[in-house]
Amino acid sequence: MNIYVDGMSFLESGIGRVYANVLRALLDADGVERISTVVPVSREREFRGMFSSPRLEARFVPYGQGSWKEFFVKGRTIGGIHPKPDLYYFPNFYVPFFFRGKFLATIHDLIPIYPLYDIPEWKKAAVRFLMRRSLRNAAGCVCVSRFTRDEVVRMFRSDGKKLTVIHNWIDDGYLELAGVSAEDEAPAVEGDYLLFVGNRFVHKNLGTLVRAFSLLRSDFPRLKLVVAGARVRKVDDIDTAVKDLGLEEKVVEMIRPGDAVVRNLYRHAKAFVFPSLVEGFGFPPLEAMAFGVPVVCSDIPVIREVCGDAVRYAAPSDPAAFADQIRNVFSEREPRQAILRGKERVKTFRRETAMKRYLDLFRACLEN
Repeated sequence: MNIYVDGMSFLESGIGRVYANVLRALLDADGVERISTVVPVSREREFRGMFSSPRLEARFVPYGQGSWKEFFVKGRTIGGIHPKPDLYYFPNFYVPFFFRGKFLATIHDLIPIYPLYDIPEWKKAAVRFLMRRSLRNAAGCVCVSRFTRDEVVRMFRSDGKKLTVIHNWIDDGYLELAGVSAEDEAPAVEGDYLLFVGNRFVHKNLGTLVRAFSLLRSDFPRLKLVVAGARVRKVDDIDTAVKDLGLEEKVVEMIRPGDAVVRNLYRHAKAFVFPSLVEGFGFPPLEAMAFGVPVVCSDIPVIREVCGDAVRYAAPSDPAAFADQIRNVFSEREPRQAILRGKERVKTFRRETAMKRYLDLFRACLEN
């Protein structure tokens, strides 16, 4: 099997993690003779540091994901790959124009077209067009959760025949690093803290997180809140809530932390809090559980699907409910049981299971 795996999302949020996980697994898979990929040249150094194989051909291009060149120039780059791939896999729905070939696309979520997402309507229309185009032209489409699949069926009136649910997974290498004792490294943030990891999009509901944290001040006066992730807007919900509540000395912001720093933050956190209003899958709660950190999440369908009974839930619009669940975490009589439930839950999202489904899907598409 000769496969192209699109790498424009490399090191970009959860989609980039899916790309890296799939590429790494394909390099270890039987029956895959050749893999080609296209990655932004700005990520070349990191890519070469992570991936090396005689079966892998990487091309580096001077433009990024979502740029006009990705849609109008990249197709020519892909078309110049020789020998021609049997199948093209895009870990998103950004399939270039003027591209010819049998391909699979991925839809992680429909968040950009939801009313809560604060982008101009013309951009939402463009996203709808690209999603619909991928659904129409793809040989198949991966959805990373049953929730996402159901949303695609509902919002695009799809019959679902092209849609295959393949859950994301936590890479084995990440799990090995999660097993390192907290005693073996100094904490990046001193003292006890709650942790959130993720880019600061509006649907992450971070104003609720800050307000919940403010309700804990009298009970835990030394507790901090650490928010680790890239800014999306110059002034966002975190900034507004922190200023309104006078929490400047208690909230630690870490903008675009590297993987090593994020692992350190997980390892030393007292609890992980994930207040999202909507997700397509939700990597961070699983990562926190892999590190043995108690987790409190929004009570939304996709988090129930992914996390099951291994986390505590709170209504996403209720800061007091989040504060109560965090207090319950801190007063847990048998915290070891909660940690073990989390680690067992993480084991259900393993590479072997997911990659078998990917390879089965790849082969089925090639046979049709």
